[in-house]
Amino acid sequence: MTKDNANKTSADKINSLLLHNRIMALMAHTTRYAFQGETRLAHDAGVSKSAVCRLLNGQSSPSFALVVSITKALEKRLGCPLDPRDLISLDGCYPTASACELAGCRGCLPPEAYDKHNCLRPEYKDVKPGQWCVSPRSFSPGDESLGQEQEGR
Repeated sequence: MTKDNANKTSADKINSLLLHNRIMALMAHTTRYAFQGETRLAHDAGVSKSAVCRLLNGQSSPSFALVVSITKALEKRLGCPLDPRDLISLDGCYPTASACELAGCRGCLPPEAYDKHNCLRPEYKDVKPGQWCVSPRSFSPGDESLGQEQEGR
């Protein structure tokens, strides 16, 4: 253990954690955030674009104020109440398993599942609608363990 690690308090360790989030999965369920989503979300939440970008890219551990501001902006666009614990997680587990369920969607596929001709990409042929946004962990199309992981909770 280095001297720096020995001097870290438990609060420092918690604050240095990079959290799981599925904000982009919820943004994908709105028309407002389909184009210039980071900029628009930052504006709607009343925070800086850099704070939103760092959060979405997993480069920061957000403050409570940032999470609440983003939650309120998403609630307004989705037209339904959201629990911040459904957006941010320490371990990748959320109270509501699917972002589609949070957004009131009956199941969909992400925009990147389609090519420039709006045809489904081959790697998404076996992905069930709504499955892609169950977990913020790295999702590779055809990964059947993803849905089973959440069903066993």
